[in-house]
Amino acid sequence: MIRMDLSDELRENVKYDYPDYHMYISRGRLSQYPNYSAVSHWHDDIELILTLSGRMLFNVNGEITTIEEGEGILVNSKQFHYGFADNYADCDFICILFHPLLICITKMFEREYVKPLLGSGISHFHLSPRMPWQKKILECIREIYFSKDEQTTPLFAQSMLCSLWNELLKNVDLGEESRKEADSKLSILKDMVSFIHEHYSEKITLADIAAAGHVSKRACGNIFLRYQHKTPIEVLTEYRLRSSIELMKHTDMTILEIGLSVGFSGASYYAETFRKYFGKSPGEYRKMLREEKS
Repeated sequence: MIRMDLSDELRENVKYDYPDYHMYISRGRLSQYPNYSAVSHWHDDIELILTLSGRMLFNVNGEITTIEEGEGILVNSKQFHYGFADNYADCDFICILFHPLLICITKMFEREYVKPLLGSGISHFHLSPRMPWQKKILECIREIYFSKDEQTTPLFAQSMLCSLWNELLKNVDLGEESRKEADSKLSILKDMVSFIHEHYSEKITLADIAAAGHVSKRACGNIFLRYQHKTPIEVLTEYRLRSSIELMKHTDMTILEIGLSVGFSGASYYAETFRKYFGKSPGEYRKMLREEKS
């Protein structure tokens, strides 16, 4: 199973492949995530995805894009996003993260070529090989991944990043769209998610979550549905369940102890909810984790 290192406000702590070159290159499958779904998160990095086989649904700030085999997506900096499967079908994909500073070679580059895209209000681009310029970006993603074991990877990757960024700037109309409203709502969402992560083991209500964002219960629900496609209570429940899986992995606590410690009112409700989300009882899931480890 893949475990993401997230802060309380769902910011991913990215572990770069190189100490002085902020890029992360990996290959994964949706089946490596609980319930075939990554956790909604954000980071300062630009994210690049290329599907090698299968299909993936990708949620960026509440907007869902279907990425078919051979297609991809570019996610702008500081956007809430995650990939998932809607039918438990697997997807093999390449994922590359790189910090925007890598293409801020000079102050002029940052001012003229990087900041306009980062601040454009564009959250993501769906990449299709049927569009010649997008096909070039997909080829850059593939080239970066398959060169990652070579000693010259950072140098080669830098040339690929400049190439794909050039394609973006040549073909995308950045316009004058404002990010102020979206940024404000995302900031409120981060505060409310942070509250959930800090207090999930306690008895908390919708009113408590809304208060953390200084909004009404109705506004709270609308923000979660807009950006997460889930209610605040669904997000709370999923976080409790995922936290319980970590306790299964790393402690000898009983199933009852685990359920109570992550905020469920009793063992039967915990087991019923767990099975609904993951298709297995907590005991069956723990057994599966131990078999995978052995």
